[in-house]
Amino acid sequence: MSRVISFALACVLALGTSGCATMRDTFGPVGGPIACGLIGGGLGAVAGAVGSNWRHGDDHRSQQHKWAYIGAGAGAVTGAALCALAGEDAVRNPPTVRASCTPASGPPPLTVDCRCVASTEVGELKSYAWDFGDGGKANTQNAKHTYNTAGNYNARCSVTDTYDVTGVGSAAVSVAAPAAKKTIVLRGINFDFDKAVIKSEFEGVLDAGVDVLKENPGTSVEVVGYTDSVGTDDYNLGLSERRANAVKDYFVSKGIDTSRLTATGRGEANPVADNATADGRAQNRRVELDVQQ
Repeated sequence: MSRVISFALACVLALGTSGCATMRDTFGPVGGPIACGLIGGGLGAVAGAVGSNWRHGDDHRSQQHKWAYIGAGAGAVTGAALCALAGEDAVRNPPTVRASCTPASGPPPLTVDCRCVASTEVGELKSYAWDFGDGGKANTQNAKHTYNTAGNYNARCSVTDTYDVTGVGSAAVSVAAPAAKKTIVLRGINFDFDKAVIKSEFEGVLDAGVDVLKENPGTSVEVVGYTDSVGTDDYNLGLSERRANAVKDYFVSKGIDTSRLTATGRGEANPVADNATADGRAQNRRVELDVQQ
């Protein structure tokens, strides 16, 4: 009995002082117990052989081999078990993950470069997985992706370590179609044939435009003048510019900062009515406001 007790004590002492139970942190949940088993088996074999002769110096060599084998088996099992139990008792925090995508916003198609930076307290980082939020995926640490549809997306990077614990980081990506340019037609603001003079009867419509601009101080507009199809292209272009400048000057006289206004003439381009009729030609002699912001 003393031999068995001495053998057991020797094995426990050897394993306890070897630090084998910490191998899981170094080699992971599978490699750790295997490494502990090998170390425990070796130490157990030595302890078994030595223990078999403790106070029994006349043992036959076959007894030493027998107890060495028994010690190796017991040490391997004990080492693997200690390593596994120690690993299970430890709290495994998930990897810390930071994700970023550049650019973070823009119109479609928007191509972004996404980067994932992660760290773990124990073990090693094993795998990366991206979910871009629009059905696209990638299995690399850093990835490039193109968003083809407008929307707000959350690009997620999942990082798994050798303990199969996963941490997640995310980056917001906003894909927005460019805002359509607004056009304000100053309806009722028409000009006499071959004229760029604003009639007093139309000042009420222009004053309404002034009020809108004052209510939106961050808005700039392009004042665009047009003509009907009568006359040469060059003449009509100049006439349309004079009409645009007439409206711009009116806005400035009412307190609108000139830096918010630009005047452009486009001649007979973009008719809104049929130039074959007198009424259509009158409608085409017009001014529009193209909102820039």
